[in-house]
Amino acid sequence: MLSISPLLRRLADRARTADGEPAAWLEADEASLLWGAVLDGAVPELELGALLFALAKGGESTDDLIGFHRALSARTAKWSPELSRRAVSIPVYGLYEGEAAFAALLAAFLRRFDVPVVLHGPLESRSGPSAASLLRDLGVLPCASLAEGERELREHGIAFVSPSLFSSALGDLLALRARLGTPLVAHRAALAFDPGGMGALRLAFAAPTASPVRILPFVRSTGGDALLLDWPADSGPGDFSRRPRISRWTGAAEEPYFDAEGAGSPLALPTGVGELVPWIQAVAGRTTTAPLPLVHLAASCLVATGAASDFTQAKAVVALQSGRLAA
Repeated sequence: MLSISPLLRRLADRARTADGEPAAWLEADEASLLWGAVLDGAVPELELGALLFALAKGGESTDDLIGFHRALSARTAKWSPELSRRAVSIPVYGLYEGEAAFAALLAAFLRRFDVPVVLHGPLESRSGPSAASLLRDLGVLPCASLAEGERELREHGIAFVSPSLFSSALGDLLALRARLGTPLVAHRAALAFDPGGMGALRLAFAAPTASPVRILPFVRSTGGDALLLDWPADSGPGDFSRRPRISRWTGAAEEPYFDAEGAGSPLALPTGVGELVPWIQAVAGRTTTAPLPLVHLAASCLVATGAASDFTQAKAVVALQSGRLAA
């Protein structure tokens, strides 16, 4: 077993920089070795608990997130489902209010355009309905295996996969949230997780409860291809009346898609599951007009996955299929 007592002492002295970012106490390579040992089960339980509590209290630095992502990427089961189109990956880890409803609505909406959607995250939620429960009411059950996930993607266009299918150690870490009462580095690092290295277009959220100063350099450092959704300070995924800033990051190169939308009239949404699920079905089924931010995000996904050649085509297709005359 590996003792991390010296690292815990360094963490206890961690300060914050002028912009509020936790000062790095490990370089990304060092953090990768540490999290690799954690995922390999080589850190004693007592020291692991102290590490997770200290990070939860003091906050993770960008290097912490990068190191965890590197360690996890080297230790996850590989997954290469044979799909006719590139998939969109949506993380649902209970970091933001309204996240589950946002993910379920976007997944159901994208299915109209034959864009495969992989949702990944814990099955349970600490507050409100979980994405898994909303999707279950929409006819999408959690997959029991990666083979089942591939079949669901090919036949139905949506799959909800538990992180435990890719790494049992990751699943165990995520489950510790219930005991510590707060999101852990694993939950935040999962924002940039490409399930099984399948080459999906990753959606990454930056909202008031998680500083975009941290999320942006983290997502940029992980390579691959991602859409970063950056909501205004007074908004988040649960606000369907406000469009986030939408930008595509391919490695370190940014391509802006949409600017953030200013304050407008709040969109009154159903609050209970009994009303929320029928509303999602109505939006996806074109019997209720889709919120404009959803239309713009869907168009962004179509362009970024190659399902549309440009934004002119993407906007036209999404507007036609969403009950809007113009997007």
